[in-house]
Amino acid sequence: MFELLIFGLARRRAVSTIIGGMIILSVLLTALGTMVFVSQQYDQYQQTAYKMGQYRDQMHSENIVANSPGLTVNAAWSGCGGCNMYNMSLSNLGGVGVQIARIYITSLGSGCTFLCILNPSSSSTSYAFRQSAQFLNPGETKHVVLLFLPNTVYLPYALPPPNTISIVTSRGSVFSFQWPFQIQIGGQSQSAFSAGIVKVAYQGTSSGYDSKNEYGPAHAGSGGTVSAGYCHNEPVQPYPAGASYAEKLANVAGVSGNTLWFVSPWLTLPILKNARTDNGATYNQTRLYLYVNITNTGNTNITIAGGSIDLTWFGSDHINAVLIGFYYGPVPGQFYAAGSAQKVAVGKSLLAIFEVNFLQLGNMPTSSVMFWGSASLSSSKKDYTFVGGVALMSGLWVRYTC
Repeated sequence: MFELLIFGLARRRAVSTIIGGMIILSVLLTALGTMVFVSQQYDQYQQTAYKMGQYRDQMHSENIVANSPGLTVNAAWSGCGGCNMYNMSLSNLGGVGVQIARIYITSLGSGCTFLCILNPSSSSTSYAFRQSAQFLNPGETKHVVLLFLPNTVYLPYALPPPNTISIVTSRGSVFSFQWPFQIQIGGQSQSAFSAGIVKVAYQGTSSGYDSKNEYGPAHAGSGGTVSAGYCHNEPVQPYPAGASYAEKLANVAGVSGNTLWFVSPWLTLPILKNARTDNGATYNQTRLYLYVNITNTGNTNITIAGGSIDLTWFGSDHINAVLIGFYYGPVPGQFYAAGSAQKVAVGKSLLAIFEVNFLQLGNMPTSSVMFWGSASLSSSKKDYTFVGGVALMSGLWVRYTC
């Protein structure tokens, strides 16, 4: 009996030891799991804190500045169904890439008087900016962002600047500038021009050449022949025509018959040789005219007081012309003499008509050549509102033969 009692007590101690060991093991495992969990959470906190610190450093590294003149009116006649479009020029002077999240514009007096909010968009729509231009690479300069405003919202141009443009980045930074930029009297002009299509016209006596005799379909039977030096084959279309059409411009004061027929910008060498030369001497029988489609890409409406053209080939060969007026307005258009009070609106185009007054051929071409150069226009203002600009032309091609 005593032996059985001893054996029973030994079995109970063994079971208790096992149970106690299991309890201690579970406590240790629980503590270990808790330590691992706490360690993981701490690592995640450290990673988040590091990322936030890095994000904050990147935000402080952002540095966007607006390039002068800040905004320019887009050169198109219309866009997005009649929107007012502006090109905003920016430079990223910081060391990180920047993504524009939103643009705010506020104006005084008119324009965005109730705050214009522009969001990125892949389509041309009001109150938006071009999504494809949303990102600026580090060190990128002269980055252009196209802005779209309704045609009823036109940003006022005045001094002091009435418009504030604020650019918000995806990191939360805000960069602002005022437009228009403050202009210093005596400084550079605040407006500029861009040149488009160039065409040529000519008039002459019975022994000269006249572009209305070019033998295109609209001039059939007019007397122009290839053997006589006429080579164009372009149908006539009223202003404004495309590059593949001749254009008849009526009511042009100061030219024979008050009408000019403009054709694509090339002519044959016999016509060039027959043109008037030597500062307007009239012993040659053909007068040359050029028009240049010029757009006011500046920030203010302008009056055109004068202008000139200089085209050259071979250095010593020059074609010079002076502005006699411009054709402007919706079809059928109207001619305005240089120096008239007619203003050319911001973003609108005109046909600047020049008469060749000096033609120097020191080295007579022996093959087809291109005369190329620039056209200039200016206003007659005498203060900081003076406007002057030069635009590179596509040139005048001289065809040696038809």
